[in-house]
Amino acid sequence: MRLQHHARTQLAIALIRRGMRTSLVGRISGLRPAVLRTLHHEIHGCKPLPGQLPSTGSLLGSARRQANASVFAGLYRAFGGAAVERSIDIEALLTGHRLYLEQMVRLAASDTLGPPLDINQGWVIARDLTTGLVLFRTCERCAIPYVAGAFSRRAVDCPICALKMSRPSRDGADRRPPDQAVHSPPAGEHSDHITTTDP
Repeated sequence: MRLQHHARTQLAIALIRRGMRTSLVGRISGLRPAVLRTLHHEIHGCKPLPGQLPSTGSLLGSARRQANASVFAGLYRAFGGAAVERSIDIEALLTGHRLYLEQMVRLAASDTLGPPLDINQGWVIARDLTTGLVLFRTCERCAIPYVAGAFSRRAVDCPICALKMSRPSRDGADRRPPDQAVHSPPAGEHSDHITTTDP
């Protein structure tokens, strides 16, 4: 029992260090909120902040954001395998997200994909892969795999091709803004509004 508790505590510490909300850490580790508050304060020097998790629609709401999420999801699946579409693999999530952040640092100069996803946003993508609300697809044109919302109008659109089309043409005219947002997802898309008011 002591070894099991130690392992759960070490996992909680790793997740909190990466910025995961303590409500999610509690769900994953099984540790009590009071213990997690103490760990958060020792690691970050402050109390955990309340808030809500984002919806899938907000994470995949434009070609730019969809391409961004696809980079993370591809790395997550590379480490977790096909099983990530059945259950969340926490080790693959942490490893994939770490390498994803390294890739985003290299892409930061071009600002092609915008700001990186944090670990909480990555968890939402991982969660919705298990429910079928986020799906892996492969573009028939460029053969690059990407993720799409199951109920989104963007489900059949490759974000990589869309971003290529949005680049300035040779005469200098932009074809389309890279972060052209779509409307809110239609009814049926899951939005997990977990209020993380960490007691």
